[in-house]
Amino acid sequence: MEKIELYGLTMPLVEEKTDVAKLIVSEAEKLGINVENGDVIVITSKFLQKAIGDIIDLKTVKPSFKAKIVSKIFKKDPVETEIVLKNSKRVLLAVPTGFLREHIGKISKNVKDGLKALEKVKCILITITKNGFIATDAGVDYSNLPHGYAIANDLDFDLEAEKIRRKIKEITGKNVAVVISDTEFSISNGKFGSIDVAVGSSGIEPLTRLFGEKDLYGRPKFGGLDIVVDEICSAAALLMKQCGEGIPVVIIRGLKYTPSVRGVKDVLIIKYRRKASKLLLKIALINIVAKILRII
Repeated sequence: MEKIELYGLTMPLVEEKTDVAKLIVSEAEKLGINVENGDVIVITSKFLQKAIGDIIDLKTVKPSFKAKIVSKIFKKDPVETEIVLKNSKRVLLAVPTGFLREHIGKISKNVKDGLKALEKVKCILITITKNGFIATDAGVDYSNLPHGYAIANDLDFDLEAEKIRRKIKEITGKNVAVVISDTEFSISNGKFGSIDVAVGSSGIEPLTRLFGEKDLYGRPKFGGLDIVVDEICSAAALLMKQCGEGIPVVIIRGLKYTPSVRGVKDVLIIKYRRKASKLLLKIALINIVAKILRII
């Protein structure tokens, strides 16, 4: 019988710069589980950013002329808009949230609070962040932060994951993998909601790279390119979401994975944007012709 174990670490509230690796090792020891060779340590990006002091004081943000125009058109807060634009390479799309009103009873247990949230966020911007992710509002988030502060998806999370992995090795002598997780909206197989995904990793191959491997019947599979680090984050989220931000770190034990020097940024689409753009254009043209001829 094979099994994977998940251990949630309840961390103290971080209000100042903190050594994340040291804190993880300490809290694991308190639980009597210790850090072992082969463990995968999943850390929420928000906890990491708070711990290293990568938070934004809203009082220091001055909206630019462009931010004021965008905020006026899309009914967004100008300060938030400035942070979004500052941390984005490009804004792909503006999505008004008003359509969610008629579905509020299906997406919120507390309709009153759900409507308040919609009133506060009347539009979200789908962006490509400066570190290459496609994210809503450049990952800007205010939840579970002191009043007047925010965070944005602005770090090299692969580098931060590597620092933590190396420090844990230095403290414990154990070889582990580190994955940094974040929550993002997703439209998958016709389902709309949020899911935890990897924004950084170190010590683990992000993809299975089993495309073309033979299946049980000896046929090469058109598949097998699983985003392992995203699957790991989704599994860890089952524990993390039980207590909000009370469990920002999860240790996964017993998972078989391939050690690697590659990180999440090595598998981002943005890295291959020129080739991807040409391919998407070609696909679009083929589909347009097929539609005109009523083939599909």
